[in-house]
Amino acid sequence: MIEEKVDYKNEVLILLEKYSKSKKPIQVNFKELTKGFKMQDRATHQIHTYPAKLLPNIPYFFLNNTYFSVENEVVLDPFCGSGTVLLEAILANKRALGSDANPLATLISRVKTYEYNCDELIKKSNYLKSTIYKSDIILAGLPKVVNIDFWFLPSVKGQLNTILYYLKKIKDRKTRDFFILCFSNCVKKVSLADQKISVPVKIKGQESNKILFNISEKPNFVFDKFFEIIEENINRFKRKSIIGQSIKESAIVSKDAKKLKKLNNDSVDLIITSPPYAGAQKYIRASSLNIYWTELSKKNSLRDLDKKNIGRENYNKSEFSKLKSTKIEKADILLKEIFKVNPLRAHIAANYLLEMRKAIKEALRVLKKNRYMVLIAANNQVCGLEFETQEFLRVIAEQEGFITECRLIDDIKSYGLMTKRNKTASIITCEWVLILKKI
Repeated sequence: MIEEKVDYKNEVLILLEKYSKSKKPIQVNFKELTKGFKMQDRATHQIHTYPAKLLPNIPYFFLNNTYFSVENEVVLDPFCGSGTVLLEAILANKRALGSDANPLATLISRVKTYEYNCDELIKKSNYLKSTIYKSDIILAGLPKVVNIDFWFLPSVKGQLNTILYYLKKIKDRKTRDFFILCFSNCVKKVSLADQKISVPVKIKGQESNKILFNISEKPNFVFDKFFEIIEENINRFKRKSIIGQSIKESAIVSKDAKKLKKLNNDSVDLIITSPPYAGAQKYIRASSLNIYWTELSKKNSLRDLDKKNIGRENYNKSEFSKLKSTKIEKADILLKEIFKVNPLRAHIAANYLLEMRKAIKEALRVLKKNRYMVLIAANNQVCGLEFETQEFLRVIAEQEGFITECRLIDDIKSYGLMTKRNKTASIITCEWVLILKKI
C-alpha cells in the first residue's frame, strides 16, 4: 500500500501569520499535527539505537510541505546523526544530503536510506546462519576494543568475533554495511553495559543477573540475538519499500558541518537540522563499543573523533584558562558568571557557540536565496544557570544573514533527550523550532 501524500502548507501559513502578528513563540505539538501517521517504527527509523534521536514527526511535517520544498529538491542535514531527516527526505521524494563527524552515525544514515532487495538479504542471512552456527569459535584477531574483558564475557567475545570474521568476507559493500550495522546494534545488547544509559556504564543488580543467566543458559545467545536483529531490520526495509518513494538513497557529503566543501554556493533548497547541544550528549563515547567492534576507527583515535564534534567536553587545561568572546552580549555575560564557578564548563559552552557560528555560516553559504533553514534546538543548564541555546543560535543566524520567520515550541515527553548529569546540566523538556530564511 503506497502512503497517502499530505501537504502541511496551510498549517505553516497559519503559524507564520500568527507569529508575524505577535512575534512571540508559538506552542505546537508535532505529534498532534501529524497524528495520521504512526512514527514510532516507521520504515527504518529504528534500525539502530542512537542517543537523543530527533522526533521524526518534526522533519516529516516540514518535508511534506510545499511551502518549503517540492519533490526532487535538495534537502541537507549538516548534523544528520542517525539519519532521521535524511530518511524522511527520501520518503518525501527529496534528494537527501547529510554530514556528521561520528562514523557510526554516517553508517546508520547510509544503511537506513539504502534500497535493498529483501529477498537477497534473507538469502545472505540464511547463508550466514548456516555457516556461523556450524563454525568453530574464532578468538584470534579480536578487534582492539578498549577494556574488552570489562565489557564482554569470554563466550560473548568469541561469538562476536566469529560473526565479524564472516561479515568481513561479504564483498558487496552495501550488503556488508547492512550486516555490519546489525552486528553493531547487537554489540551493546550482549555486553555488560547498561542498555538504558547512552554512554557505557556497567550493568548492575537484576539486569546484570539476567544477562549472565542468558549467556550461561543459552550457548548461542549472541548468534541468536544477531539473527533476531537481522530479521527485525529486514522487516523494516519491507515496510520502507511499500511507502512508494522514487529517490532511493542519501549521500554523506562531509564529516564536518563547518566545512561542506563538496557543496557549491546556493545549491541546497532546504536545510533541516538538530545540532548537538552544548555538553548535552557524549556521542563518540556513547558509540565507543560499536565503533571499536565494527572497526570504524582504530584504537586510541576516539579522542580525535571527539575533537571533530561540536559540543564536545574534552579539553586540555591550557585551552580554558581564558574565556573566549562569542559576540553575543547576553551569552558573554552569562559565560563570565559560569567561568567564575567552572572555567571548563564556560569554555565548553563558549566554544560550542563559536563552532556553531561557523556551521551556520556554512549553511548560509550553501542554501539558495529566499529558502529556509529549520533549526531544532533546546535550552539546557550549565552549572545551574539557564543556557538559552535556541536564543543564542537565533542571534548567530541573524548576525550572519538569516531572518527569523517563526519560532515554535513543542513540549516533548521523551527520555531520549534527558541530559541531567552530575549537577552540570538539566533535563530537556521541550524543543524549539526556528524557521530561518536566507535573504
